[in-house]
Amino acid sequence: MGGGGDLGAVDTGDGIYTLTHVRDPSDADTGDFRIYYNKEGFGPVNPLHDIPLYADKEKNVFNMVVEIPRWTNAKLELKTKAPLAPIVQDEKKGKKRFVHNVFPYKGYIWNYGCFPQTWEDPSQVHMETGALGDGDPLDVCEIGKAAATVGEVKQVKVLGVLGMIDEGEMDWKVIVVDINDPLAAEMNDIDDLYRVLPGLLHATFSWFRTYKVPDGKAHNVFAFREQVQPAHYALEIIDECYQAWRKLITGQVSHKNHDCANTTLSAVPAYMKVQDAEALIKRDVDATAAAAAERGANAAAMSLRKTSSLADMTAHIPPPSFDQDDPDLDAIRPMVTIKRFCTELQRKFPHGSNDLSLLITELGVAYKCVRAQLCDAPNAQFSALAAFSNQQIHASLASSGLCCLIFSSLTNEVMDLEAGTDVGNYIVVFNPLMGVPGASLGSTFSVYYRKSAPGKEGDSADLLQRPGYEQVAAGYCMFGASTFLVFSMGYGVHLFTLDTISGHFVLSTQHIHTPDAGPIYSVDTAVLPHVVQGVAEYVAELEAPESTKVFRHNGNLVANFHSVLTRGGILMLPGPQKADLARYLTEAAPLAFVARQAGGRASVGKRPLLELSAWSFEMSVPLFVGSSKDVDRVEEFVMGHAAVEKNKINPDTFAQAYSM
Repeated sequence: MGGGGDLGAVDTGDGIYTLTHVRDPSDADTGDFRIYYNKEGFGPVNPLHDIPLYADKEKNVFNMVVEIPRWTNAKLELKTKAPLAPIVQDEKKGKKRFVHNVFPYKGYIWNYGCFPQTWEDPSQVHMETGALGDGDPLDVCEIGKAAATVGEVKQVKVLGVLGMIDEGEMDWKVIVVDINDPLAAEMNDIDDLYRVLPGLLHATFSWFRTYKVPDGKAHNVFAFREQVQPAHYALEIIDECYQAWRKLITGQVSHKNHDCANTTLSAVPAYMKVQDAEALIKRDVDATAAAAAERGANAAAMSLRKTSSLADMTAHIPPPSFDQDDPDLDAIRPMVTIKRFCTELQRKFPHGSNDLSLLITELGVAYKCVRAQLCDAPNAQFSALAAFSNQQIHASLASSGLCCLIFSSLTNEVMDLEAGTDVGNYIVVFNPLMGVPGASLGSTFSVYYRKSAPGKEGDSADLLQRPGYEQVAAGYCMFGASTFLVFSMGYGVHLFTLDTISGHFVLSTQHIHTPDAGPIYSVDTAVLPHVVQGVAEYVAELEAPESTKVFRHNGNLVANFHSVLTRGGILMLPGPQKADLARYLTEAAPLAFVARQAGGRASVGKRPLLELSAWSFEMSVPLFVGSSKDVDRVEEFVMGHAAVEKNKINPDTFAQAYSM
């Protein structure tokens, strides 16, 4: 039973599945019906819980339950909240649901259904997309030649998966093909589809993007820069959803939309005897018949009926020269400010502009003003301090003439540019303030270059669906006993300290190099009971008596990251709840960019974090960032191997070419 032997599975044999249709014959026009499943020679079964996920686990052949045949419009689905999960037509506000035809297609363009024994857990945030599960079984699109029938159980092989986000929830769409299809032998992965069935993936993406628009809803959005992921990734998603289903069926978790009644898993709480299942279906049949009889002559008089079947409905200025042999002169070397440093760095690139240097300088000015307010109002409420920081950073950026779009995680919206100023070419996203007043506070920022035509304000398309690798600068400011501004413009990471006498941020450390492994690990211990198994095992290794790692953690993400960046180790925000993750655009991506420029790594546990792109401004993801070997190690626990990082950066190379 799908690898679930410990669930006390009953051997139901190799029989086929038949269907019991329950419909009031006098009420055909309403589409009011239920379709129950039976296994031949056994009795009634729940299609979600009793039909095994695997038809042949060694060959990765899966069972698929067809809910909606190709070219039909009626939105049929398993009613998972009802005992034995019959197929019904979905309703909304008392009306039966149909999908609109999306030009040039008629209805659903594949045989659409779900994988049994899977569940997208709505309490768990997916590591790479930052979205919660939608609470449904895993959706499947079968692309074979033949149109299926409602309720058919197909044996399919997996080709890939599309990561759709439906109203903020993860709604995976697994692309499969019937193993008996004439073209099945030619297709084993998503790349084969481009050759064998050109245009199908484009049509699939286009259909899912627009099918709700006729109902007045916005376009759907997608993870992974709108790219369909390959078969091996789809298999990982299926296994994750299978493991989530096991928790559901064994009663470890519950959900209001799921009745776990089943007739084959004898060791689970909701096991039902076959006789009881038969009696349940009989009661439904009898109640339906009684309702029909009560209508009497009125029901018989209804002559207008649908004749179609259900299936048919269905930068170098040299510094002043000093005698390097005189040690007494070291103390009077000129201070290097942010403006001078950035300008010097950009002059190494004759085709570059000075605008990015000016933008970083403006942020430095804003952070000095924030630091002054923190000193002037040490007892102020955090909310007031955060609001001031937000307003100050926004004011500096909005009046600079360097930005086309500004986004703050505090207001969670795009912020206005100052009227009458030029519109620049940079997008800046920032978290104005985080941490604990009286201890340490911090702020993060990230900069992208616009994608749209210059001369006008940017929009969400300039920022969303862009991989983190496309950042042109990122950094953070940490407010404490000293104030540090740490940033990278793509050529190493540099630390500036606010000189309280001159009032300038001055260069303290060039080309920070994070060790390949380090002594520090930082994680909120309150979340550990709920993390995925691989992360829990990794933390257990860190906390083992023989471990040399040291725990350091406080209430400021920036301070925790700064310790790891400068000393080595790993910072973890593992989730799984959204509150325990990092906002992708304003926290995770900028810290990942800085870490990578310092020779470290950042991951979501399954792939490099900078490979991801945000599907919304609110997207949150797990964050594992710090020394490369430490991040590799957590991936080994989660996946069994470390992910491959593209174009690794060696800060020593930058130090040789771009030092002052």
